[in-house]
Amino acid sequence: MIFSDKDIPASVRNAVRLLAERRRLPQSVMLTGGTEAMREKCANELIQSVVCTAETGVPCGKCAQCLKAKAGVHPDVIRVVPESGKKTVSMKVIRDNVLDTLWVAPNEAENKVYVFPNADELSVIIQNALLKSTEEPPEFVMFVFLAERRESFLTTIISRVTEFSLGTPPVRAKKSDETAEKICAGVLSALVSGSEYDIMMSASPMNKNRKLIKTVAVKINESVLNAMAERCGASVADEPSREVVRLAASFTEVRLLKIKNAMDKIITLSDTNANENLLISEFSALLGEI
Repeated sequence: MIFSDKDIPASVRNAVRLLAERRRLPQSVMLTGGTEAMREKCANELIQSVVCTAETGVPCGKCAQCLKAKAGVHPDVIRVVPESGKKTVSMKVIRDNVLDTLWVAPNEAENKVYVFPNADELSVIIQNALLKSTEEPPEFVMFVFLAERRESFLTTIISRVTEFSLGTPPVRAKKSDETAEKICAGVLSALVSGSEYDIMMSASPMNKNRKLIKTVAVKINESVLNAMAERCGASVADEPSREVVRLAASFTEVRLLKIKNAMDKIITLSDTNANENLLISEFSALLGEI
């Protein structure tokens, strides 16, 4: 039974089952939410339904195509993962395993599937490279993206895929969030000190990490808005952070607004194809001018 996990909303299970039976599954699918194990299980059931040769009861789970897909050895199922020793998918992997093979006919099944586990980690450059392929794939190709949350994707990607939510993802503190909080505190302290060198050094851990730069910029904006509220006597927090208190005491509303405008620019640049080396330089330069 496709999407057999009872923790998945019944409306989603029924919709996917109907689409599979009618051989009308979308060609670009995004599975979000739930646990990683749930997303992998659902992706496997979805893949089986695409390659299954049964006339009814898709996926049957018994035909040769289903069994190979279930075992993870089907030649027409391509898992797009980082190279050995790498943490993220490179442009070379995308080029060699997706773009250069996209129009190559399937080996055994009538269709072939490109699966992107941990798609949250796909860079903006990679997402942009996949735009045209996800919008107009060959009729025998299906894309399946697995992600904890949709917020990691460009709106242009989201508009080209059909999303199936597997439920609310588990709440847990991420190491990346802790890193961003630490960097944000360091940047704000450097801002208060007025040292351009300290600003540059506090921002240096974000070098070549577009996603982290954007996260830190968002957190700085949150602190700036809280500092503005503090100055107006309308604190939004029972115990504002040390950095927020220092910002409120050290900067006028005009200068705080300049910080926010600078971070808004960084957020916009991080959502585009801006060079990562130039992005971190721009981050430091904009704050150094305030």
